Amino acid sequence: MKAKFAVLGTLTAAIVTAGAGISAAHAEADRQAGPRAVPLVRYFDGLKHYVTSGARPGPKYREEGRVPILASSLPGTRAIYGCFAGNVSRDQFLTGAADCENNVSSSKNNTFIRREGFLYTSPGAGRRPLYRCYVPHTKSHFVSVRSDCESNPPTSKVNAEFILGYFPYAG
Repeated sequence: MKAKFAVLGTLTAAIVTAGAGISAAHAEADRQAGPRAVPLVRYFDGLKHYVTSGARPGPKYREEGRVPILASSLPGTRAIYGCFAGNVSRDQFLTGAADCENNVSSSKNNTFIRREGFLYTSPGAGRRPLYRCYVPHTKSHFVSVRSDCESNPPTSKVNAEFILGYFPYAG
Protein backbone atom coordinates (compact mmCIF):
# COMPACT_ATOMS: atom_id res chain seq x y z
CA MET A 1 0.00 0.00 0.00
CA LYS A 2 1.20 3.49 -0.82
CA ALA A 3 0.19 6.39 1.37
CA LYS A 4 1.00 10.09 1.21
CA PHE A 5 1.31 11.99 4.48
CA ALA A 6 1.10 15.73 5.00
CA VAL A 7 1.99 17.23 8.37
CA LEU A 8 0.92 20.77 9.25
CA GLY A 9 1.88 21.51 12.85
CA THR A 10 -0.08 18.98 14.87
CA LEU A 11 -2.44 18.26 12.02
CA THR A 12 -1.67 14.96 10.33
CA ALA A 13 -3.60 13.68 7.35
CA ALA A 14 -3.13 10.40 5.51
CA ILE A 15 -4.41 9.85 2.03
CA VAL A 16 -4.45 6.21 1.05
CA THR A 17 -3.72 5.94 -2.64
CA ALA A 18 -3.84 2.16 -2.99
CA GLY A 19 -4.82 -0.85 -0.90
CA ALA A 20 -7.66 -1.62 1.43
CA GLY A 21 -6.47 0.13 4.58
CA ILE A 22 -3.63 1.48 6.69
CA SER A 23 -1.07 -1.00 7.97
CA ALA A 24 -0.49 -1.67 11.66
CA ALA A 25 2.79 0.27 11.42
CA HIS A 26 0.98 3.33 10.03
CA ALA A 27 -1.75 3.05 12.67
CA GLU A 28 0.89 2.94 15.43
CA ALA A 29 2.69 5.94 13.91
CA ASP A 30 -0.58 7.89 13.88
CA ARG A 31 -1.24 6.97 17.53
CA GLN A 32 2.21 8.17 18.57
CA ALA A 33 1.82 11.41 16.60
CA GLY A 34 -0.81 12.53 19.10
CA PRO A 35 -4.49 13.36 18.97
CA ARG A 36 -6.04 14.06 15.59
CA ALA A 37 -6.68 17.72 14.89
CA VAL A 38 -8.99 19.46 12.45
CA PRO A 39 -8.68 23.03 11.15
CA LEU A 40 -10.91 25.68 12.71
CA VAL A 41 -11.21 28.27 9.95
CA ARG A 42 -12.14 31.95 10.29
CA TYR A 43 -14.04 33.39 7.32
CA PHE A 44 -15.11 36.98 6.56
CA ASP A 45 -17.51 38.32 3.92
CA GLY A 46 -16.68 42.01 4.32
CA LEU A 47 -19.19 42.56 7.13
CA LYS A 48 -19.66 39.36 9.15
CA HIS A 49 -17.33 36.64 10.39
CA TYR A 50 -18.02 32.91 10.48
CA VAL A 51 -15.76 30.42 12.28
CA THR A 52 -16.13 26.68 11.71
CA SER A 53 -14.39 23.35 11.34
CA GLY A 54 -17.03 22.55 8.71
CA ALA A 55 -17.58 23.76 5.19
CA ARG A 56 -17.20 27.38 4.03
CA PRO A 57 -20.52 29.12 4.77
CA GLY A 58 -20.96 30.60 1.29
CA PRO A 59 -19.20 31.91 -1.81
CA LYS A 60 -18.79 35.47 -0.48
CA TYR A 61 -16.82 34.30 2.56
CA ARG A 62 -13.01 34.41 2.29
CA GLU A 63 -10.64 32.59 4.62
CA GLU A 64 -8.76 34.83 7.07
CA GLY A 65 -6.89 32.19 9.05
CA ARG A 66 -7.02 28.81 10.75
CA VAL A 67 -5.89 27.02 13.90
CA PRO A 68 -5.90 23.32 14.77
CA ILE A 69 -8.48 22.06 17.26
CA LEU A 70 -8.91 18.53 18.53
CA ALA A 71 -11.33 16.26 16.69
CA SER A 72 -12.23 14.25 19.81
CA SER A 73 -12.40 14.67 23.54
CA LEU A 74 -9.33 14.12 25.71
CA PRO A 75 -8.84 14.61 29.45
CA GLY A 76 -8.63 18.35 30.11
CA THR A 77 -10.62 19.40 27.04
CA ARG A 78 -14.14 20.67 26.40
CA ALA A 79 -16.36 20.73 23.36
CA ILE A 80 -16.73 23.94 21.35
CA TYR A 81 -20.05 24.61 19.61
CA GLY A 82 -21.03 26.84 16.71
CA CYS A 83 -24.26 28.82 17.20
CA PHE A 84 -26.28 31.66 15.67
CA ALA A 85 -27.27 34.57 17.91
CA GLY A 86 -31.05 34.72 18.06
CA ASN A 87 -31.35 38.50 18.21
CA VAL A 88 -28.83 39.49 15.49
CA SER A 89 -28.84 38.70 11.79
CA ARG A 90 -25.98 36.41 10.72
CA ASP A 91 -24.04 36.59 14.00
CA GLN A 92 -22.39 33.17 14.28
CA PHE A 93 -20.34 32.56 17.42
CA LEU A 94 -18.41 29.83 19.20
CA THR A 95 -19.09 28.79 22.77
CA GLY A 96 -18.32 26.07 25.25
CA ALA A 97 -22.04 25.90 26.17
CA ALA A 98 -24.02 23.16 24.43
CA ASP A 99 -27.19 25.25 24.88
CA CYS A 100 -25.59 28.11 22.90
CA GLU A 101 -25.65 30.33 25.99
CA ASN A 102 -29.45 30.40 26.08
CA ASN A 103 -29.27 30.16 29.88
CA VAL A 104 -27.53 33.57 30.02
CA SER A 105 -28.79 35.20 26.82
CA SER A 106 -31.53 37.80 27.07
CA SER A 107 -33.10 36.60 23.81
CA LYS A 108 -33.03 32.89 24.79
CA ASN A 109 -33.32 31.90 21.14
CA ASN A 110 -29.74 31.26 20.04
CA THR A 111 -29.56 28.36 17.58
CA PHE A 112 -27.20 25.38 17.70
CA ILE A 113 -25.35 24.75 14.42
CA ARG A 114 -22.79 22.03 15.18
CA ARG A 115 -20.10 20.77 17.50
CA GLU A 116 -16.88 22.15 16.03
CA GLY A 117 -14.32 20.18 18.02
CA PHE A 118 -12.45 20.36 21.32
CA LEU A 119 -10.05 22.78 23.02
CA TYR A 120 -7.92 22.37 26.13
CA THR A 121 -9.35 24.10 29.21
CA SER A 122 -5.99 25.23 30.62
CA PRO A 123 -2.66 26.51 29.33
CA GLY A 124 0.25 24.13 28.97
CA ALA A 125 3.30 23.33 26.93
CA GLY A 126 2.51 23.37 23.21
CA ARG A 127 -0.78 25.25 23.68
CA ARG A 128 -1.91 28.75 22.72
CA PRO A 129 -5.02 30.66 23.81
CA LEU A 130 -7.91 31.24 21.43
CA TYR A 131 -9.90 34.40 22.22
CA ARG A 132 -13.56 35.00 21.44
CA CYS A 133 -13.95 38.51 20.07
CA TYR A 134 -16.84 40.81 19.23
CA VAL A 135 -17.17 43.79 16.87
CA PRO A 136 -20.01 45.94 18.31
CA HIS A 137 -20.67 48.14 15.27
CA THR A 138 -21.23 45.14 12.94
CA LYS A 139 -22.52 42.78 15.67
CA SER A 140 -20.11 40.06 14.60
CA HIS A 141 -18.24 37.48 16.69
CA PHE A 142 -14.97 35.84 15.64
CA VAL A 143 -11.92 34.20 17.20
CA SER A 144 -8.31 35.36 17.33
CA VAL A 145 -4.97 34.14 18.63
CA ARG A 146 -4.25 37.72 19.76
CA SER A 147 -5.45 39.01 23.14
CA ASP A 148 -6.29 42.40 21.57
CA CYS A 149 -8.47 40.66 18.96
CA GLU A 150 -6.54 42.46 16.24
CA SER A 151 -8.15 45.76 17.20
CA ASN A 152 -6.65 48.70 15.33
CA PRO A 153 -7.79 51.86 17.14
CA PRO A 154 -9.05 54.40 16.44
CA THR A 155 -10.64 53.00 13.27
CA SER A 156 -12.10 49.84 14.78
CA LYS A 157 -13.29 48.88 18.23
CA VAL A 158 -13.12 45.16 18.92
CA ASN A 159 -13.83 43.58 22.30
CA ALA A 160 -11.98 40.53 23.59
CA GLU A 161 -14.73 38.66 25.43
CA PHE A 162 -12.79 35.73 26.95
CA ILE A 163 -10.43 32.85 26.26
CA LEU A 164 -12.48 30.16 24.56
CA GLY A 165 -9.80 27.55 25.23
CA TYR A 166 -6.31 26.50 24.23
CA PHE A 167 -5.39 24.89 20.92
CA PRO A 168 -2.42 22.58 20.27
CA TYR A 169 0.46 24.55 18.79
CA ALA A 170 3.73 23.14 17.49
CA GLY A 171 5.66 26.17 16.58
